[in-house]
Amino acid sequence: MFKINRRNFVACLGAFSLGPVFGIDLAPKSAFKGEVKGRRLKLAAVGCGGMGGAATESLIAAGCELVAVCDINPGAFDRWEKQYPGIPKFTDYRDMLKTMGDKFEAVQVGTPDHTHAYISVDCMLAGKHVYVQKPLARTVEECELMLKTQLKTGVVCQMGNQGHPGVWRYKALRDAGVWGDVKELYSWSDRPVWPQGMKAYPKAEPLPAGYAPNAWDCWCGPSADHGYSRAYHTFCWRGWWDYGCGAIGDMAVHNADPAFWTFELGLPVTVKADTYGEGPVTIAYPKKSRIEMTFAPNKWIPHPVKLTWFDGHLLPPTDAVPGLAAFAAENGKHAEARKAEKAKKEGKPYTAPATVAPVVPDNGLIVIGSRATTIGFSHASRPACIAGDTAAFNAAIPAGDKASGYNHYREFVEACQAGDPARCGSKLAYAAPLTEALLIGCVALRFPGEELHFDPKALKFTNKPEANEFLKAPKRGDWDFSKMMAGR
Repeated sequence: MFKINRRNFVACLGAFSLGPVFGIDLAPKSAFKGEVKGRRLKLAAVGCGGMGGAATESLIAAGCELVAVCDINPGAFDRWEKQYPGIPKFTDYRDMLKTMGDKFEAVQVGTPDHTHAYISVDCMLAGKHVYVQKPLARTVEECELMLKTQLKTGVVCQMGNQGHPGVWRYKALRDAGVWGDVKELYSWSDRPVWPQGMKAYPKAEPLPAGYAPNAWDCWCGPSADHGYSRAYHTFCWRGWWDYGCGAIGDMAVHNADPAFWTFELGLPVTVKADTYGEGPVTIAYPKKSRIEMTFAPNKWIPHPVKLTWFDGHLLPPTDAVPGLAAFAAENGKHAEARKAEKAKKEGKPYTAPATVAPVVPDNGLIVIGSRATTIGFSHASRPACIAGDTAAFNAAIPAGDKASGYNHYREFVEACQAGDPARCGSKLAYAAPLTEALLIGCVALRFPGEELHFDPKALKFTNKPEANEFLKAPKRGDWDFSKMMAGR
């Protein structure tokens, strides 16, 4: 049995030092800084504030030229007007498509989850490459429409899964046989950091001054219009069923990504959720949840395997994971050491606690195998071996290893320049089933405590027909996929 001590604890974390252990997000914060080769890709940004703005900056640094911006919030334009005086600005992306025509080649879609699919499909049908934020869409049918459209048009479409280039480490562990027979998977996040558990829609408010008359219609897109409210816009939409995908949609696409990619899990065959007394999801996601997904055997795991997701500060059971208790204890010591160091630097007093509390990372992925157990952190950063054959682990991914060296945004740009959709790691052939698996988990929240059986080929629940309604793409007025497709 692997024994945790300071030396091998630090060695497990390698070049990433102790960042991920203490809940620090190691997803790329800065864009690619290397030389941009080839011509710059003409880019339009739909949703250019917040994360959409950050992604736009990263795509510019990776080799794009920004030629238009679109957002319902006029304040989102300020940064771009300063950098690009006179840049064309739009409230409705459809007006941008009509006005700009062939003046741009690619689109960054940084809108809330519920409009990802509609905007992406429309832009792909117009011949535009699409970089779309995660999760890919809000329903399974939307994911399928996006994938079919990408295959039909041949354009590049990549989901914003910034840490995905790091999954090579997990494949190296798999190919080296480090885990042996994979027994069980756990993934979790401390999200939500936005309101959830709401039981009623808020009272509609007047649209803020400066917003275009059609701004809220554009924000709602195909989803239900409950009236403008600060309870949805600009950040809190993720906790509402009509607009977001809750904590699992926000973070499992990062934290569980290495498991789906490495073991080619595909779609679950059963799913069961617990909402901890809040009852079924109706209009908003619960404050915390536990979702169990079982996947069919495949060439990497020759038996059914269960992946359990936790959110709302719920964590994997320490007694069920080899080495986790020792890891958490050592992690707690390092956390206190960092507190002491910070206090010293700031000239503040520090009193060590009588008992150091164990600390499990805020976000993570655990793979339990017959030969070794590993714990990973957010955005596919380097995992640590917490039980089993550490020598084999370190041989597969040595301490001090570097990331793949390939920037997620540069990957998209070069795929567009080459006209090769397959060059993207988070291409839709992978991103669609990954997102669909998580969305199936979301549907299970509608029926807490019930085991739902899912047919991955037919894309439907077999023992709960009423659950299939929640797999469908929404439509509202002119925001109707069938009308859009008929017009192309």
